[in-house]
Amino acid sequence: MGAIVDHLRMLRDVQGVYGSFVIAGSGSLVDRDLPAAFDEALFADVGPRVARLFETFVSGGKEMDTCMLRYADHKLYVRKMTWGLIGVLSSSAVNLPALRMVVNLVIRRIDPEIAAIASAPVRATVKSTPPPLPVARKAPTPPPPRVEEEAPVASGGRPVRMYRGRPVDD
Repeated sequence: MGAIVDHLRMLRDVQGVYGSFVIAGSGSLVDRDLPAAFDEALFADVGPRVARLFETFVSGGKEMDTCMLRYADHKLYVRKMTWGLIGVLSSSAVNLPALRMVVNLVIRRIDPEIAAIASAPVRATVKSTPPPLPVARKAPTPPPPRVEEEAPVASGGRPVRMYRGRPVDD
């Protein structure tokens, strides 16, 4: 078995792919194969945002496995995995069927490795770098209380139908 980054490098065989990354369901970076401009500090911010974005799309009520974000010159292809998400940054002219095929292959190779890591017994290890400090987040403000308004009543005693603040005749 190879490292996750070795499997991610296979995606660069598709013409137009600049690199890829894998994030856990929480948004934490698992591994990446991207240019140096996309460092780990950037993914501390971007990873949770990508995870929330994917969750937002899924909250629409339908099952979703993939998402393509299109920009002027680039595409970001995000695909759901068993334990997280894989993202592929590419040019806008990437061959999408080829990209999907290689992403499926990479996911099939990565998923068993993570399952083996997750099922392995936890051993105490000494880390060379301290863990990141928790980010203080502001509690969401509750929405203002809803004020119930009484519907205007016509002279006949029945409510007036309104459209955009204007009365509508029947």
